[in-house]
Amino acid sequence: MATQLNFQPDGINFGEFERAFNRSLGHCLSSHLQELLKGKKIIFNSEDKNLIPVDGWGIRSIPYCTTPLTTIQPRMDNTTICAVDSSTIQLAETEDGALYGVKGGVVLSIGAQASIHFKIGPILFYLSEETIGHSQLDHRVAKIILIDSDFAKRLIRIRVERVIQMELSSNFSKSVILIDGSLKSSLFEEKNQSIKNVAENCILKQNSMIGISKSSKLRIIDRVCTPLTKIQGAAYMDVNLIIKSLVRNTIGDNLIAKFGNHNSPILRVDVVSGNSDKDEALGKLLGNDSIACGYPETLRLAHHVSTFSSTEISCLRGHVLSNYDVTELASKDIRKTLLGSITV
Repeated sequence: MATQLNFQPDGINFGEFERAFNRSLGHCLSSHLQELLKGKKIIFNSEDKNLIPVDGWGIRSIPYCTTPLTTIQPRMDNTTICAVDSSTIQLAETEDGALYGVKGGVVLSIGAQASIHFKIGPILFYLSEETIGHSQLDHRVAKIILIDSDFAKRLIRIRVERVIQMELSSNFSKSVILIDGSLKSSLFEEKNQSIKNVAENCILKQNSMIGISKSSKLRIIDRVCTPLTKIQGAAYMDVNLIIKSLVRNTIGDNLIAKFGNHNSPILRVDVVSGNSDKDEALGKLLGNDSIACGYPETLRLAHHVSTFSSTEISCLRGHVLSNYDVTELASKDIRKTLLGSITV
């Protein structure tokens, strides 16, 4: 599609500008959409949501699907399922740092019945050059965390989750530790509380650890999963070769799986098992957790337990103002000031 310029101030040849613009783009970005898109199957993206076709991409994705399907058989053996999730918010800023809040949620289930759930927190953390100096982080990573709130929230969330996971994997045996997200080492972990340490604890205690990702940034995974969309019931495909060739520091067996009926979502699933039997670990999960809409109910509940409500955020603000001798400054939304009502 050519550029369209609807005005032409004196002294500027917009016709030549348009031709130069299109020539420059043509070196790296093709605009021949009529030929490129003809006959393609398409889904439209929605902001930052990860959408996939309900029935897969169809026959053209079959070359990626060389791994056989393995069905998952539920094991009704009264195994304890321990699901962990957390959330982090930035609560306030100061002239030299930022104040964050974190909540953790833990849910236990046996025999498909959630037996207990509890929250950890909210806990407040203040990150500044002084406090982050004790974090054992590489100095370059520490610098980024101080200027990027998303990195800072990720640091806090990962470290809090690792502490919870370490305790659960040390104190339970022959259980399943269920984690929201992939089983991957992180720059933000402490050396003695890494995902690898959690995995070692699981093996020693004969626990299994399962990480479940609701979405993946690896587009090839969406292509591979086509056979899973066609089968009824729970099943998985081994994608170890794909994941380990593209992602560093992953641990365990890398799978894509469906836990429910034909319409259930396809999830990325990583498994570490004390006896190296991923079929048994997945079977215990299905037999001892309620799978609603193709997703473990314990993990769903752990997410809700760990989510901050607007009331909690207001209470935390009041707590900080009342107890820490701070002075609240008047503030404004710069985007709203500059852009008015059209801000998003």
